[in-house]
Amino acid sequence: MQRRFLNLVMMDMRAGGSYWLSRMKPEENLFYSSAKEAVAQDSQQRRRGRDKKMDESTLDLPSPLMRFRSSRVLDSTLAFLPFYGLAGSKVVVADSGGGTLLYDAQDDSTEILPSINNGVKWFIPISLCVTNPNKAVRPDALYAINGPNSGSFKSLVYCDAPHVMAWRWLHLPGPPYLNNGEQNRAILHEWTKAGTWKLPFVGRALQVPELYNLYFGFHDDNPDNLIALDLPSPPLQGADGPPKVLLQWRGLCSPPQDGWSWSLLDSSLLYLGNYRFCIAKWFSIYNGSPFEADDLVDMAAVLTGVEIVNGQGNKEKLQMVKHKTRTFIFEYRNLESVL
Repeated sequence: MQRRFLNLVMMDMRAGGSYWLSRMKPEENLFYSSAKEAVAQDSQQRRRGRDKKMDESTLDLPSPLMRFRSSRVLDSTLAFLPFYGLAGSKVVVADSGGGTLLYDAQDDSTEILPSINNGVKWFIPISLCVTNPNKAVRPDALYAINGPNSGSFKSLVYCDAPHVMAWRWLHLPGPPYLNNGEQNRAILHEWTKAGTWKLPFVGRALQVPELYNLYFGFHDDNPDNLIALDLPSPPLQGADGPPKVLLQWRGLCSPPQDGWSWSLLDSSLLYLGNYRFCIAKWFSIYNGSPFEADDLVDMAAVLTGVEIVNGQGNKEKLQMVKHKTRTFIFEYRNLESVL
């Protein structure tokens, strides 16, 4: 199943720290009609030398669908957690005090949720949506770990008991590395410690079942490079180290060579289905050295569509084709996340 929309969350610093959400169709904005056309377009641009200039596809974000603002004065930051199940259009929004709501971009509707954590700020959360096919009413559940406090592990589930039909946040046991390596279990959930080594990813890695169950993400030694890792399921317990990198691709989302200094801030990878990904990268643009804050010119986000092709039945021969790149330049605003 292929994603029809990307949800883009913008922070507007001119409006008291308010956020707004807009949607983009990746098929129209980030991809050509086929991988063959993408290769032909890339070759043509390289012959013309246009890859050395500012990408001509610099554009504005789509018009906002919804604006959000925290009720808290001292810390008005908001966290956005994608809640993509069967519908693929919901986002959970949490403020710094733990208040949450559920926004459905498809229906343009909101639901007030219980507090996720009293007084605990959710910052850079990691979340995963799981669908229970045996559940008739609201079968999707959201699992979320608070980034700075990985011991704070929650699940958002819909209770369909006759007299308690409502969303609930449940507290779940944290990862085993916080509990002396012991195995932890909860309803529909289980942690198992595989080893003391670290996977070679920076940020989140994505497992893609239709691509040999490989894990895709950015290399921790070079965040510009996208890598694929073959991680056994279940992971090999007691192994001396993590599995080796199976594949690596370079230069898929490089900043424009326009005479300015582009300093990478963060990267994000989204799987869109049908062997296609969206690479999102955030940059600070400087007139001079990135270490001189006074020379900061603008903030920018670069979105690139890429596609896996030509496996020939062998996961070690997978190739990645670059499609379109879209560049967004901001002043007094910032693209917070691409969901």
